[in-house]
Amino acid sequence: MKTSCVFWLQWILATLGGFFLSLLLIEVGEKPDLGIVEALSGGAIVGLTQTLVLYRRIDKAWLWLLTSIIIWGLLETVKIGAVGWIAPRTLQIDLRLIYGAIHGAKVGICLGIAQWLILAKQISLSWLWILASVVSWAVGLSLGWAYGGVLRLATNLFLADVVGLGVAWAIAGGLTGFTLIWLLGKDAMI
Repeated sequence: MKTSCVFWLQWILATLGGFFLSLLLIEVGEKPDLGIVEALSGGAIVGLTQTLVLYRRIDKAWLWLLTSIIIWGLLETVKIGAVGWIAPRTLQIDLRLIYGAIHGAKVGICLGIAQWLILAKQISLSWLWILASVVSWAVGLSLGWAYGGVLRLATNLFLADVVGLGVAWAIAGGLTGFTLIWLLGKDAMI
């Protein structure tokens, strides 16, 4: 149990820490403000921090880093965008919730399938990672964008949306972390 809690906290800190580290290179903006360079950079930093947590738990963990770079770059290329670093233009909370869920699900399915390819040969029931990724990103981005919007309405500061994105990454990290604990625990790797 203690090992699981430590892993879960490491995973959340790696995910959230990767996001905040990426802010050294990427300025949070609205969709037209960010491009392929930002998506690749952000994917690389978050992928690296997560890989550091995974390297003793899964074979070929370096593929997690590579996958993160490729998928975030692909998301920008197909015009979904680097939504992990994008604040919505609207301040309508209901629209932020709806579009956060939609865009989060798109990110989750892309990341989930790509990461599942790494987990599939190592973990039984690894297909559940795809579902968990979709749900985690849909819930995380939706609630993060909404929280950022509420804070922005209250403070009139764009920094509120950065806080909201941090919430999104923390929720996505927390939910995917629970899933990893369960999946890895089933195969006695944690």
